[in-house]
Amino acid sequence: MKPLIKRELIGVMHYVRDLDRASAWYCEMLGLELRGYGKNDFVELGLNGQYVMHLFKDENARPAERATFAFDAPDIEAAHAILAGRGVEVGTLERYGDHASFSFRDCDGNALMMCHYL
Repeated sequence: MKPLIKRELIGVMHYVRDLDRASAWYCEMLGLELRGYGKNDFVELGLNGQYVMHLFKDENARPAERATFAFDAPDIEAAHAILAGRGVEVGTLERYGDHASFSFRDCDGNALMMCHYL
């Protein structure tokens, strides 16, 4: 059967209660760039001029208990240490056969994940 989709994702949508606070957190903690607001209900975040994700405002959003996507880190040990040093709640750095990863929480308490594939 011919696939209906391509390998690449073209949109990551993440829901937060306070759009200004969350967009500042993602920019300050992860180094993302604010690329623009849309009608005060979402922002687009990027990195080096490329799209990364959208944050959507939802005042009733409940924190995600488990990560639903992962950020790719070029240096997983440094990412873990830097986030911990910035006061971010980080989980244990786990190593597997072909990758390493750890979970962490954003300012709304959403579970996120950082990975590095060998």
